[in-house]
Amino acid sequence: MRPPKLKSTGKHEIYYGILDGSLKSPNSHLFLCSGSSIFQWQVGSNSWLEHPLDIPSIFRIVFFKGEMFARDHLDGLHTIRLAPQLSIDQVDIDWTEYWREDSVVDRAVMSWLVVCGDMFLMVDLSMSTDRPTVFFRVFRLDFSIVPPKWVKVENLGNHAIFVSFDQWNPAFCCTDPERWRGKSNCVYVATQSKKNDKPWTVVELGQAVSGRNRRPVVYPDAYPYGNPGRPDNLWVFPSLVYDVGL
Repeated sequence: MRPPKLKSTGKHEIYYGILDGSLKSPNSHLFLCSGSSIFQWQVGSNSWLEHPLDIPSIFRIVFFKGEMFARDHLDGLHTIRLAPQLSIDQVDIDWTEYWREDSVVDRAVMSWLVVCGDMFLMVDLSMSTDRPTVFFRVFRLDFSIVPPKWVKVENLGNHAIFVSFDQWNPAFCCTDPERWRGKSNCVYVATQSKKNDKPWTVVELGQAVSGRNRRPVVYPDAYPYGNPGRPDNLWVFPSLVYDVGL
């Protein structure tokens, strides 16, 4: 399936794209982002729509309960509605519980947004003040209160989360990973195998990254947004694109 040629009224460098459904789903769309616009193509149509943006560059898009959420590169969170016309609203968030951990966290190395069932999650890889301990943290955005609040998740239950260092690749959640001999309450990380004997590693939530896996996890041989000169290892979730069950 080939989309039509992208035409724009200005000069745009496309740096990120995402599908809002599988290619077989009716009314699915492909979204491409530049620093100043979102381009929208309805799969099967013969034209693109361009929506100019007046927010910082979009860093990540996720779809949660029928809404499109966009995270900008300054960690702002926005809802985006494209019909009947483009509207962007910033989501005011209470970060109190997240910031409360500053006493034990020196810095967050990297972070991801992921939808896990009815939970809107943020996963970050953090380095403790007692270096060189590094670990994953997970926070859930609680929409039941105003403003929504990040609440720490101590256990993922029967879920596992998959992340890649190239953050343009979507993170995703899997339920009951024991079905395929996986492990619940874990983060599966696609590492770079150039200096590591395994292309991926698994870390239990709440546990420190082991010394053997620390360097490829904390110091990936890539820029935070991926290295255009060399593909990184990444997870492929077929049903996100081809509507194939696992």
